[in-house]
Amino acid sequence: MLATRRSVVTRQQISLSRERSTGISGSLSGMNTPDPVSPPLLETLAQTVLSFFPQPIRATAQAALPDLRVLFGRLALEVVDAEQHTLPYAEAIRRPDFHLMSRVYFGATDLLRSQVPPAIRQALRPMLEQAVRGEFESVRSLLFALSRDQTSPEAAVGRFFWWCALLINLRIQTWDIPEVETLGVLRALEARAQQQLESLLETSETDEPDVRPLNVLLAAMLTEAQELAGQLSKRVLEELGSRALEEVLVNAEALRVTRTLDARSAQTLEPMILEPGLGSQQIVDRYGHLYSSVRAMENKRSRVLDKLSQGQRKTTDDRFIDLVRPYAGARK
Repeated sequence: MLATRRSVVTRQQISLSRERSTGISGSLSGMNTPDPVSPPLLETLAQTVLSFFPQPIRATAQAALPDLRVLFGRLALEVVDAEQHTLPYAEAIRRPDFHLMSRVYFGATDLLRSQVPPAIRQALRPMLEQAVRGEFESVRSLLFALSRDQTSPEAAVGRFFWWCALLINLRIQTWDIPEVETLGVLRALEARAQQQLESLLETSETDEPDVRPLNVLLAAMLTEAQELAGQLSKRVLEELGSRALEEVLVNAEALRVTRTLDARSAQTLEPMILEPGLGSQQIVDRYGHLYSSVRAMENKRSRVLDKLSQGQRKTTDDRFIDLVRPYAGARK
């Protein structure tokens, strides 16, 4: 993997982020990073988010909170184990012995392509608008402060969620530039994202009320992504030749097609493009919420390929990515 210059979050980047904050960053960081074991905080977060939803949805979510506490407790064990063994999150999520970390990361990423029912869309829009206006800053500041504790399992889960949120935001920002992913830029930045996060957690300036931590991180990572894309393109061309670069572009076009599909269709194909060595069982392990078995996944893949070969591409605009992008200022 191409070595990149080591950069840390600087005061200048913090200052720039204040001026160029991206709204969806606030949403994903402030509302998807609950302290998994502390009941008061979990209850506060639940009340903050669920207040936007209809009563039946609130009741269902409240009933699920005890199970969520147990699940997050198990996740904490995995994250602490990874950190104690100095295993980067980017490696842990691809190992079978860190099953929950894998499910959380790939499940959260896949959420972007999940179709959002009308009732949920109506609730999410005002919530996103308030996040853009910075109305969840107190919750986000608390979560970031809690994530600094190096002795707390709950803080470890917080750090992992911040890392997930940063990479999801980076994917949202580059959604229309699939070359960034087929060149290997996003994969290369997974480890850098953790380093940047750890650097920012040590920075006291993030305690200031006008600093949005995830926006600071995202600004730094977008700069690195742009630099790394140029470096990797040059390396592919110089070391592997124009045919290899053409393959990157062909894969990018294939990825562009999968990004118009719903989650269950897209994930039968996208892993084959980005990780050719990934087997069917590994795909099912990652996306168990989509496929009940290897046979179910492979049958779905065959149907999707048949429809695409016949020019039958069913696109949709009711996915989570379609809802959040107007608030994200995604790059094209």
